[in-house]
Amino acid sequence: MTKKMTYIQAKTATDFKTATALILAYSKSLGIDLGFQDFQKEIETLDKEYNAPKGALIIAEVDGQPAGVVAVHEFSEGVAELKRLYVDPEFRHLGLGAQLAARIITKATDLGYRSIRLDTLPTMKGAQRLYKALGFRQIDAYRFNPVEGTLYLEKTL
Repeated sequence: MTKKMTYIQAKTATDFKTATALILAYSKSLGIDLGFQDFQKEIETLDKEYNAPKGALIIAEVDGQPAGVVAVHEFSEGVAELKRLYVDPEFRHLGLGAQLAARIITKATDLGYRSIRLDTLPTMKGAQRLYKALGFRQIDAYRFNPVEGTLYLEKTL
């Protein structure tokens, strides 16, 4: 049976509530404390941090069920940061991660950014392959991350 996949740019309180649940699941899946990123504040301000005029958040749904999320916000003048790319394990291997990443890159371009960067944990091999396939290249660390082997990537838009 064919699954219906839809992508929604978060705008409403309900959208951001759905995104919060997905991002909390993402955080739990990492097995590390994201306190060094002021994660609690991020959760409390999703609708501001990842919203117009300098950010966006996209939710993927499969047959109407929340399945994945990705966000972008301003890191510095002209530079966006991709954050929280996550696909629920139940919905993996459907191409959602690639679609979410491609859509948020397009959104970053639409928002006027010249480049987009991210950091990814050494254990996230699938994500690393995806980012490299999308044209990201390795850069020097641009923010603190205590996890040894964290990879920092950037793509020119």
